[in-house]
Amino acid sequence: MDVQEIWKDFLGADADLHASFIANGGDSLKAVLLADRLAALTGREIEYLDVLDAPDAAALARSLGPAAS
Repeated sequence: MDVQEIWKDFLGADADLHASFIANGGDSLKAVLLADRLAALTGREIEYLDVLDAPDAAALARSLGPAAS
């Protein structure tokens, strides 16, 4: 599963991959849960603020490196 799939898993199938997590209706609790899922996927710690600060799903994936692809 990649970052875009996880993004939609947390925000809904209609989530805009080109909009921010918050603009898609995400909140801090969902950001914590998404960061935890990404940490499990990549094997490294992900801060929930990284999720909230990312301008879109692709930017978040790039910030996580190749392990998130």
